[in-house]
Amino acid sequence: MSSQFVSGLLFALPLLNGDSVIEITSPLESSAYVDMTINCLAKFGIKVENEGGQHRRYLVPGNQHYKAQDSQVEGDWSQAAFWTVGGSLGTSITCEGVNVNSLQGDQAVVRIMERMGAAISQMANTVTVCGGATKATVIDAANCPDIIPVLTVLAAVSEGTTKIINAGRLRIKECDRLAAMTSELNKMGAAITEEPEGLTIVGKPEGLKGGVKVDAWNDHRIAMSLAIAAQKCAEPIILSGAESVAKSYPTFWEDYKSVGGLVEEEA
Repeated sequence: MSSQFVSGLLFALPLLNGDSVIEITSPLESSAYVDMTINCLAKFGIKVENEGGQHRRYLVPGNQHYKAQDSQVEGDWSQAAFWTVGGSLGTSITCEGVNVNSLQGDQAVVRIMERMGAAISQMANTVTVCGGATKATVIDAANCPDIIPVLTVLAAVSEGTTKIINAGRLRIKECDRLAAMTSELNKMGAAITEEPEGLTIVGKPEGLKGGVKVDAWNDHRIAMSLAIAAQKCAEPIILSGAESVAKSYPTFWEDYKSVGGLVEEEA
């Protein structure tokens, strides 16, 4: 159900006296994050063998020891995605401190946006996105669930009909993110139909009407996605639950203002 359980075991099992095996008995969700964990462990001297396949097995020798070293933590592509979409919907935005060769599943935002026609340029640790027309595509959410809310925003104002598939896991996040994005973006004037495992989004390149009160469903990613959507609205929106961004991005609203976003806090 979550790669996080696998990653936690991968950190602990090398320290045990005996060898261990992690066997995945169903298709592994967000497998890219397990790959990232194994890559990180290798930097600190830990060996894990990935036997691959749909139902993966990980062989973890025991009696291993972590070897201390200095290491730089990568920038977070799931957070950068808000700004890449924001840049596509408005004027140019550059995100610094991101690894363009990252194993993070959410680095897929670049490939998905390029398929949609976004103007993206990358250097070693930066990505720049410029505004321009975008078109529909099919988005597979299996390995990048956290960027789906903000990509739903992009699809809602792109030409054509976008399909988001393999996204059932989004129903068991901080909220049911498929229901949340359908409900709140449709209030703003989007045309989204909720499916059991995804969304069908009929794009409105002319933009959304806005002028409504929407709710973040106490979910940081919903709040940030709706903030990005506001720049394509003809009228301002009122966002309830804006404080939920504190879970993962406490300075989001300051950064939003720094790139030209207009925010007024109601008493």
